[in-house]
Amino acid sequence: MYETVQAPEQEASERAGETTSGRSSFTGRALSGEMALMFPFVALVFFATAAQAASSNAWLAPMPDGLPGVDKVLGAVLAIVPPEYKSFIVFTDGVDTDVVLKAIGDTVDLPSVAVMEVSSGQEYNTTMKRLIGHARKVRQSFRGVTVVVVSEDLDFLSAFAEMADAGRLSVWDNRVLVVTRLERRQFLGLMKDLWLFSMLNTMLINMDDDADDIRYGLYSHFPYGPGGAQTVRVATWTPKKGMVYLTEHPLFPEKFTNFHGAALPIAIWPFEPVMMQERVVAPNGTEYTRLYGRGIRILEAIAGHLNFAIGEALPARVSKDRMDHVLYRRALISPQKLALLPHLALRYDYTFMIEEATLTFCMAKPELKPRWQNLYYPLGERVWASIMALLVIVPATFFLLTKSRMRREAKEKFSLLAATEQVFGTLLGQSFSLPTVSSTRVLVASWLVVAFVLGSAYRGNLTAFLTIPKYPPRVEGLRDLLQTSAKVIMSPDLKINFYTTFKESNSSMSVELAERTYFSETHLGGMQQALEKKHAFIFERLFLNLMIIRNFTNFDGSTSMYVVRENLVPGYSAWLLYRDNPFKRNLDWCILAFHEAGLIRRWSEEVLGEEKKKSHQIRQQEKQKTEAAGAVQKEGSQSGDLQPLSISHLQGTLFLLVVGLLVGVLVFLAERLLPSPESAGRRAKGKPSAAAP
Repeated sequence: MYETVQAPEQEASERAGETTSGRSSFTGRALSGEMALMFPFVALVFFATAAQAASSNAWLAPMPDGLPGVDKVLGAVLAIVPPEYKSFIVFTDGVDTDVVLKAIGDTVDLPSVAVMEVSSGQEYNTTMKRLIGHARKVRQSFRGVTVVVVSEDLDFLSAFAEMADAGRLSVWDNRVLVVTRLERRQFLGLMKDLWLFSMLNTMLINMDDDADDIRYGLYSHFPYGPGGAQTVRVATWTPKKGMVYLTEHPLFPEKFTNFHGAALPIAIWPFEPVMMQERVVAPNGTEYTRLYGRGIRILEAIAGHLNFAIGEALPARVSKDRMDHVLYRRALISPQKLALLPHLALRYDYTFMIEEATLTFCMAKPELKPRWQNLYYPLGERVWASIMALLVIVPATFFLLTKSRMRREAKEKFSLLAATEQVFGTLLGQSFSLPTVSSTRVLVASWLVVAFVLGSAYRGNLTAFLTIPKYPPRVEGLRDLLQTSAKVIMSPDLKINFYTTFKESNSSMSVELAERTYFSETHLGGMQQALEKKHAFIFERLFLNLMIIRNFTNFDGSTSMYVVRENLVPGYSAWLLYRDNPFKRNLDWCILAFHEAGLIRRWSEEVLGEEKKKSHQIRQQEKQKTEAAGAVQKEGSQSGDLQPLSISHLQGTLFLLVVGLLVGVLVFLAERLLPSPESAGRRAKGKPSAAAP
């Protein structure tokens, strides 16, 4: 049957008293015509089937004199309504409501209808705003909605358009059908000046007063037409001829597949390498600012497809200025990506995602371990442990097998130390006297094979590990960062959106990140502090890579900083749009096509590669100047040249030699100062024994 959405009884009774005193009200009419309920400030929503509507006496209400034949023209328009647009929200000022409902019921099968009437009064604006809030909830409950607005009052239509825009009642996927009877200049002004009528999917039906018979014109406003913004009479309806189309445009035409070369202002904030600008001198001598970067490449490709020009670049001192340009509709698009954050989605729209949210951080590269440890690196820890175990097991086994077959005189001279020296000597390339016993020969042969493999592998890798630095493990994500004591540096540009998000997050890791954070006024200064203090600097990945290429890369191509692998914000990033942007789906289609072709990734690599090439050329020029002036001496060759081994490479070998010399000296002193067992035995044999008395 019919359902109503109304306020609590107490509130309804209080507001009913205001209605009797002449204040504004909402009027809901049951379609049976049997009763009418007055609930001020309350939206009454009705859902009716076509069969119920046809059987209702209210459908047969007499046609008002204000808009004769409006039910027929509405029926002709609604006859082409797609299935997803069979839900209707009807706004009227109390005139012609029954006629609109009759047209809907006679034309559309199984419609869902929400009727909202607004009476003028002292609380007119509050009433309209409250109604639109209820209507938006109804609109969000359906896949597609057609909003029908019927009024002959210019002020009513203007107020509705402004409040519907502020209340986000309609988006492009919904349709707005305005039925009125105004002078030509009045409705043309509405179509041109009000966002709801000019930019969204809106048609206006206006009765022509200058015609002898009944005639209605159907108008649509094209903000980016062939000759600029223009309101076009798409069709004419008369009782005799019905609907006659005057242009190639259908009802509710598409407005944003072709901008006809119109210039669209954009909101930018210099953000390398996504958005960069430079001063260029034209052939005629004039200077102008040229925009370039990955964001401009994507926008130029979209502009070529949709046939628009990149207009004025609205300046922004900080990131918030750019967002304000979009928020207040000075620019409808900002071709710079921004992470999809919940609090921004309440006030803005986003395009289809450009890439993952790449907010991350950079740090100073870990310091190299001492070079003498390179003697240890060619073999793994388990291999070294296995070698040490073999140096215990093999000599002991060799000693037992060999000594058990020796003669008595030889057994006294053969010791475990002698067996260990022979086994250890094979690792250093010394010869090994083969035993005569078969069992011992098998053991020695096996050990020689093992010693050959281990020695070859070690010597083969030793040169590489002497010349190539081995870095310790690096921080590669937020979890690794929080396990250190490093502080976090942010640019003030990130304070509004990201720092606040981290601070108010439910994640303990994000909260701890915010607690460690302090701010730096400039990006380069923050990165310099991060390098000197071993802290982390947070910003966008491409920007950090570019800053490292420009400012923290040496002549040989090595860098003192690195960008970690993981991102801080899970999810994606996209371009910022004005809320309910009418050509969002056109932008999304282009961006999706670029992703399918791999163009966005390619453009990112190309822009970064070009900047890397420029920075390399600048470094080479600086290097040539300093070498020509004799200010500095070459401290090495380029990364592509062969590098001779230096003292720093071989310090491990020299360190081992020094340790060996010290141990040798200590053993020598011990032998000289302490008596050996053999000398003690000889002295004992040479001493005469005492004679018995």
